[in-house]
Amino acid sequence: NLGNLKGTITHFLKRMFGEEVEVRYRGSFFPFTEPSMEVDVFFRGKWLEVLGCGMVDPAVLEKAGLDPDEWQGFAAGFGVERFAMVIHEIPDIRELYKSDARFLKQFVDGYESRA
Repeated sequence: NLGNLKGTITHFLKRMFGEEVEVRYRGSFFPFTEPSMEVDVFFRGKWLEVLGCGMVDPAVLEKAGLDPDEWQGFAAGFGVERFAMVIHEIPDIRELYKSDARFLKQFVDGYESRA
């Protein structure tokens, strides 16, 4: 249900950005989910859009051969690059794909697990 979706997303984002992060959900539209939401976090003094999510549309479940009265699911879409950019203050996504060892080395040497 929608509560499970929001609880799962909120838990994930608090693990990613820290327990103190504020999370907000805004109504949106995605073609395969209903309802659909965009999710923002308040991080380092500003709201940042980090992912889209929603409950799988019953018509999608039917196309997959599942009875929507018996089954439900949720979906979320985000890129790890976006999280890396936000957390490490990387101004341009292209930096992640240049294969510049000097740029990439800072993440290996400075890695700290949040687990």
